[in-house]
Amino acid sequence: MFEHLSINSPYANFYRDENCARIESELPITILNRVFDYKAPNDNKNDATRQVQSIIDSYRERGVKCVWHTYSHTQYEIVNETLISNRFILSGIMSGMAVDLEEKTVNQSYVPGLRIVTVHTDEELETFKRVFVAEYGLPDELAHAFTEAFAYDPEGKMQYFLAYLNDVPVGTTMTFSKGEVTGIYMVATLKEFRKRGIGGALVGHALRDMQVAGATLAILQASSMGQTIYRKHGFEELLTINLFI
Repeated sequence: MFEHLSINSPYANFYRDENCARIESELPITILNRVFDYKAPNDNKNDATRQVQSIIDSYRERGVKCVWHTYSHTQYEIVNETLISNRFILSGIMSGMAVDLEEKTVNQSYVPGLRIVTVHTDEELETFKRVFVAEYGLPDELAHAFTEAFAYDPEGKMQYFLAYLNDVPVGTTMTFSKGEVTGIYMVATLKEFRKRGIGGALVGHALRDMQVAGATLAILQASSMGQTIYRKHGFEELLTINLFI
């Protein structure tokens, strides 16, 4: 998903090599400055320490913070030690969750007055951006630059969904598909409209759309707060993701 966003954005670049994947941006937004899937070269502590330090320095030299992801199924103490020695702290833990869509009957919630649409027009896309920016509290000077990454995908891998409650735009989600696997991202409901089932309805709508498109597996990352919604749709935790910043 991050690789695809970087293609759309003039402000971000995505790199992948045999040791890790990372997204880099001059914008001081951590969502566009991240390191994923790091693998220590030959399990050599000295080489790994130098490499991790070099990656950290590349972000600091540009004056931006990065978020480094580590995973429960591939813990490298070398990485953790180097991050901590560089004043990184564990800022959060996410759950990597999945649900098998081949045998899943999607729970599509009914919320009175709620209408969910697939974004097809420029006006709808701009509304999607406004709702997302309002929910995540991005400052005006960064909001436009960041949301330039949200663009139509001629290949159809990326889909945007917008929720209206009594014709007022109140929520968003996005999906990104690769083969038969689809990820759910950017599930957001404006604060004043929460606890009405809108987030769950967005997830159900996206899952049904995935099934129709032929996806067999849905994946996502969830905070502890969001897990309740996702478990109601059959998602189960497969791993945990540590976020160092």
